[in-house]
Amino acid sequence: MRLADLSPGASAIVTAISGASRVASRLMEMGFVPGASVQVLRRAPFGGPVQYRVHSVSISMRIAEAACISVTHDVAWQEPTAAAPGAQLQVAAT
Repeated sequence: MRLADLSPGASAIVTAISGASRVASRLMEMGFVPGASVQVLRRAPFGGPVQYRVHSVSISMRIAEAACISVTHDVAWQEPTAAAPGAQLQVAAT
C-alpha cells in the first residue's frame, strides 16, 4: 500500500521508499524512513498537497511524492475522538 492511498485520519508505518534516488533521499531526510509512524492529517482539494505527521512534525507533500512511500497499517494508533458536550472524563488509577 502507498502513503498516497490513505485517507485523512489514517495512520501507517513506513516500510520502504522508492522512486528516483534524489526524491527518495529527500523523503528520508524529512523523516520518512522504514519503521516511522505516519498519520494523514488532511488533503487539499482538487488533488493538491496532503499534510502528514511524521516524528511529531507536520509535512505537506504532493501526491506523486507520497506515492513513493510504501506503508503498512498501524493498528496501535487510533484517531482521537472528542467527548460529547457535558460528558465527564474518568481516569482510572493505576
